[in-house]
Amino acid sequence: MRSRIPAIARKETLHVLRDWRTLYLAFILPVMMILLFGYAITFDIKDFRLAVLDQDHSNASRNLVRRFTANGYFRLVAEPNSADEISRLLDSGEAQVALAIPAGFARNIERQEGEKIQVLVDGSESNTATIGTGYIESIFAGWNISLIKEALARRGIKPRGIPPIDPRVRVWFNPEMKSANTIVPGLIAVIMMMVAALLTSLTVVRERELGSLEGLIATPVRKHEILVGKMLPYLVIALIDCAVIAGIGVVVFNVPFAGSVVIFIGTALVFAAAGLSIGLLASVVAKTQLFANQIVVLSTMLPSMLLSGFMFPIESMPKWVQAITYIVPARYFIKITRGIMLKNQPAADLVVPTLFLLALGTLLFTISVNRFQKKL
Repeated sequence: MRSRIPAIARKETLHVLRDWRTLYLAFILPVMMILLFGYAITFDIKDFRLAVLDQDHSNASRNLVRRFTANGYFRLVAEPNSADEISRLLDSGEAQVALAIPAGFARNIERQEGEKIQVLVDGSESNTATIGTGYIESIFAGWNISLIKEALARRGIKPRGIPPIDPRVRVWFNPEMKSANTIVPGLIAVIMMMVAALLTSLTVVRERELGSLEGLIATPVRKHEILVGKMLPYLVIALIDCAVIAGIGVVVFNVPFAGSVVIFIGTALVFAAAGLSIGLLASVVAKTQLFANQIVVLSTMLPSMLLSGFMFPIESMPKWVQAITYIVPARYFIKITRGIMLKNQPAADLVVPTLFLLALGTLLFTISVNRFQKKL
């Protein structure tokens, strides 16, 4: 047994080295994906297109506009002269947010009579509108407090205790709130899962189509020895891919790596084995390479992107969908990568997700061995 598995592993390694498509899939595709997704996927929404209908033309109205444009989240793109023109700008998408400052705005503020300002937000993209509304409310809240303090100071009252509660919020693990720090660790898990499963999805079915499986069937090699031998080269490749894309995340996207490299590699090994087992099972049950690829894409890409907590919080999903996420390996490795890279979590905190990955990988590999028929 000791000589059988290495022999099969050497055979599979030679095949990998001779097949440029496998080398592309193993080394070029992960780099392209981390760079493309790392730049394309972002939760940081800035540069809202702002239109301002200023009917007051006062220092107060200009001060309000400056408060919007000074923080970098809003960009003044138009100054319409009528409400109809505001509607046209929002309809065409030229503006996402519109302010309508009425005449007498500065006078009413000075007299402390209060004023109403109409703010229109394009809600066709609900997430963007929600974030933009939060920015707007924050700007007005800050300005209202400053106006109250100024009014009290003019009356000789020291504005202490305004606002009554002044929260001092500190964000741990990602103080700059950079979306890259959240996305890149998740991308490592998503890309590894897809690539690992694709690499092994063709191992058995390819030999069956080419007719070379007969040679293995004629040997005394056992079923599990064949599958383990075929998996080993791809396990090494998956670990190399993990190191490369993690390095790109740290160097290119400036994502911190606060935790232990040893723990990261150890958990990546378990996760890679689970991903390879998915591809191996697809290769065993499929009759053609095309069908094996389709199985892998449907069973890894969509669940890893949508059901792993990468794009959407699992806690906000319906209960029955949350139950499905327990069989998605990327769910556990995303938790591990974020915990290691951002939080420097100790090994004890990562035992549970690692055990889940180990159980899933063992189950999938066992099913693959049972389904693999050492006969034509």
